[in-house]
Amino acid sequence: MVSIKPYLKLARIDHGIMVALAIFTGAYVAKRLEVLVEKELMFRLMIGIISGILVEIGTFTFNDYFNIEEDKVNAPDRPLVTGEISLRNAFYFGSLTIISGVLLNILISIPIFLLILFTVFIGMMYNAYLKKRGFIGNILVAYSTALPFFYGALITGKNFEMPTFNVMLFTFIAFFAALGREIVKGIRDIEGDRRVNVQTLAITIGCRKAAFFAACFFTLAVVLSVCAIRFVDNLLAYLLALLPTDAIFLYASYSIIQSPIVSNAEKIRKSTLMGMLLGITSFLLSATP
Repeated sequence: MVSIKPYLKLARIDHGIMVALAIFTGAYVAKRLEVLVEKELMFRLMIGIISGILVEIGTFTFNDYFNIEEDKVNAPDRPLVTGEISLRNAFYFGSLTIISGVLLNILISIPIFLLILFTVFIGMMYNAYLKKRGFIGNILVAYSTALPFFYGALITGKNFEMPTFNVMLFTFIAFFAALGREIVKGIRDIEGDRRVNVQTLAITIGCRKAAFFAACFFTLAVVLSVCAIRFVDNLLAYLLALLPTDAIFLYASYSIIQSPIVSNAEKIRKSTLMGMLLGITSFLLSATP
């Protein structure tokens, strides 16, 4: 009997839940209660969320598929490294989820389908090749992390209309926070990355300088989150979730500069993941009545 647990671990299902929440948040901030009462918008949102989760699962599956050598050093408990899932089954699983996720967008519109097809293309390019190019790979991951907010607003709009300014601002906040996290990941994974010649900032300029760049991007995300205050509808609700979020990222900035080592980078990756979840919550609460 096939166990589902290794596949959930391979898919990083916690990230899938965050993608779903981010898509819903983008849609809700853009359209407010309309997304909960208008059947057409509800249908588009449902398709978008399912698509987002499937694409996330497929992308992370192929990330492990292409990067098994790094994971033998950096993450020896990953399902492909331990043999809980074979490379062949991972390929089939990743292909099925990612193709299904892309094709679902045809039900929304052709432009949306093309956007997700492009996003999947660069995601696969990252997994297979661009991850080893260092900072450009970090940028692509940050783009993919921030896109769900933009995507959620886009799928609930009409005729491919651009999302509102606050949605765009939240998208950039997520982008810079994710970019900082990717640089920190490079510090955490330095031994495995060096083994397979991945040119992260930690390797090319050193952990201390890489930590400085990570802190700059974390701080920029915090600054933008404060700038967003003037554009939110429910200031109190926004601040309730924003204050602990910004505290996490500001402390992460200080901590990684003070101690740019593998063990601390791992702690910061975990704490800032919680910060990302709180950040999504603050964006959602900002639009509540």
